[in-house]
Amino acid sequence: MKYLLKKNLWTLFYILLGMGLALLLLISYMQYKNVEKDLRAELSYLSRSTSEATNHYFIQQEILLNVLDRHLFEDEEIKDRDHVKRLFANLLQINPALAGISVSDPDGNIILLSKARNLRNPINLKHSKESCHAFEKALVEKAMVVGRAFYDKALNEWILPLHKAARDDSGRVVAVLSVGLHLSSARSIWQAYTDAGTELEIFLDDSWYRIYHSDKPPERYPELYNKPITEQERYIFEGGKALETEAETSFEKLKKTASPAVVLLTIPGEKSYIISWQYIPKYRLWIHYHMPTEKILERVKNYWLINIVSFIFIFIVVYYLFYTINAIEKRKSKELLYQAMHDSLTNLPNRMYLQKKIDSWIYDGAPPFSVGFIDLDNFKNINDSIGHHYGDLILVEVAKRLKASMPKGTMVIRHGGDEFIMLCHEYDIDRLSENARLLIEAISQPYEVEGMEFTVGVSIGISRYPLDGTKLFELLSAADIAMYHAKRSKNSFAFFTSELKAQRNRYSIMEHELRNAIEKEELTIVYQPQIRKDGTLHGVEALVRWENRKLGHIHPEEFIKIAEESGLMPKVGRYIAAHAISEIDSLQRKLGTKFCLAINISIRQLNEKGFVESFLEIIRENSIDPSHIVVEITESLFIEELEFILATLHELKREGLNISLDDFGTGYSSLGMLRKLPIDELKIDKSFIEALPDDNESEAMVKAIITLGKTLGFSILAEGVEDEEQFIRLNELGCDLYQGYFFSKPLSLDRLELFIGSHCSPAGCTRQ
Repeated sequence: MKYLLKKNLWTLFYILLGMGLALLLLISYMQYKNVEKDLRAELSYLSRSTSEATNHYFIQQEILLNVLDRHLFEDEEIKDRDHVKRLFANLLQINPALAGISVSDPDGNIILLSKARNLRNPINLKHSKESCHAFEKALVEKAMVVGRAFYDKALNEWILPLHKAARDDSGRVVAVLSVGLHLSSARSIWQAYTDAGTELEIFLDDSWYRIYHSDKPPERYPELYNKPITEQERYIFEGGKALETEAETSFEKLKKTASPAVVLLTIPGEKSYIISWQYIPKYRLWIHYHMPTEKILERVKNYWLINIVSFIFIFIVVYYLFYTINAIEKRKSKELLYQAMHDSLTNLPNRMYLQKKIDSWIYDGAPPFSVGFIDLDNFKNINDSIGHHYGDLILVEVAKRLKASMPKGTMVIRHGGDEFIMLCHEYDIDRLSENARLLIEAISQPYEVEGMEFTVGVSIGISRYPLDGTKLFELLSAADIAMYHAKRSKNSFAFFTSELKAQRNRYSIMEHELRNAIEKEELTIVYQPQIRKDGTLHGVEALVRWENRKLGHIHPEEFIKIAEESGLMPKVGRYIAAHAISEIDSLQRKLGTKFCLAINISIRQLNEKGFVESFLEIIRENSIDPSHIVVEITESLFIEELEFILATLHELKREGLNISLDDFGTGYSSLGMLRKLPIDELKIDKSFIEALPDDNESEAMVKAIITLGKTLGFSILAEGVEDEEQFIRLNELGCDLYQGYFFSKPLSLDRLELFIGSHCSPAGCTRQ
């Protein structure tokens, strides 16, 4: 159980750890998605802001070009060139984003520049491959045209041209006005709309040329601006299929809306990007941002770090909590294990400890050792006379003397009550005998307990491994047999011998034969009548007999003890109860009379799981009234396990059965204990009856039992009534019921039928 608790405790910890990790991952994922959502929103805002700013700026430049058109070509020609140059200079000064201003004729020849420049080899905008497409487009369109970015050698920088045709009143183009915008990052109009890690690109819709790319060094401008974007770059720009699958739109639809589109693009084998588009229809430009998803990680890593630190801290606390609980449980488990394996009174190891440790004594090739079974002589008298308190104190002192008297390495076990077991590495008979004598001498010394002096004797039985057995129960059985032999002499010891071994062999044979006695139908039930004062039949007691083909007739006291010790008693008990109830039920129906049936129930049966239901099932299978069933329990065995079986007795009582306390007077029942018991009847033990009427002490005891029973409302039954004098005296003392050879010996069912026919009328047999 403790192992399961420990295992379950750490299983719970690992479950919590797993759940914590799952929660950490979930929270981290949600934070990642939230940051991604925020970055998408930022990119959308940047796209919208950049689009609006670009559109606004270009409108300003177009207004500027319109103003210049009206100012310069009032008479369809430029008259004061110096004035115009000063005008250009002022415009460049107040507009730092402008790199220069020029005026070209319709053929593309530059006729006027904002800065001094050698016009002997002028650039022809109509023939230059960088500007021809936009220049010709400006000739036919009324709106300002955005041209391709190109490198201006005179200015020694890359510029973005904006063209606007100047027309006369008839609409004929008389000149083309152009302004150039700085593309370098420092002076670009888009510098304020870029962020670290976020790239801004602006494309011409009709040619896929870039007109701006943020955060690129000038040495890369030729490859960026001199040719359209590559297939790979266009794949990134177009966002693969993400624009359709994620944003559920297309470039044609984007051209018709003022809202940006933002998607996540993953390039197989490469990076992932968050991409946005915004179209400026007036100038046919694409505002395109793309941001590597690593930026999400850069921003979310601080949250993750907090998560991880918090997780580690929390689970360090949780681990410490579980570790502490586990340590407490370990300590408790250790304490409970110690308590389970040690006697609480003497602090000696107990039988459970012996079972646990026996493998260190008995194994293949184990050295020989001896087992001592120790029993205190007449210790019960001390408990009975002065109380268990003094007896317990004496047992504590006995335990100390046992440990002090035995050789080093001896295992001393309290077997229970006043019995002890010792396992000693000594094997030699002479040395064992000397040890036994020393132990008897030590135990026999007077005990002074709370001002009172006591003397107890000790009987020791000794068996040896492997001579007397190779299993623990064999060695204990042998030592127990030797101890009972020693007990005849009191305060002595005895070794297990061949003669005693023969007795054990008979025991083993009887046990083996008893296991098959039911199947072989060797067990029979006889019934001894129980008589009322007036001589009428009150009931019968069911008694079992065993006639074995090998062993002959075996006395019940002998084989019942074997059944108890071998665990066969529940099986034998069920057989007795089933047959007795069935036979008596049939007899009662045959004779048309009712009387009680007393059945002896052992402590093992009462402790057996499901006993009550099994016993009641036997009764239900027959027609006998439960009130005519008497359950007999033995006082001497019952008292030791009162608390365990009291509930069982009450359950039987509730079902209408009667309870009888057998052998009363041989145990140590107290008045308080008797009041607890749900009993109906006291049976006076025959040891008190057989001395009547001559023994005054026995008569006084019988009289006291009868008086006590009457006071508590019990019926009194005397068993072992052998002659008329005993019957007369018991009758005078107030006894209610009688059982013994004076009335009848135990009878077979057939003889019982005859007995009832001669001693009982239907009316007289009915329970009163």
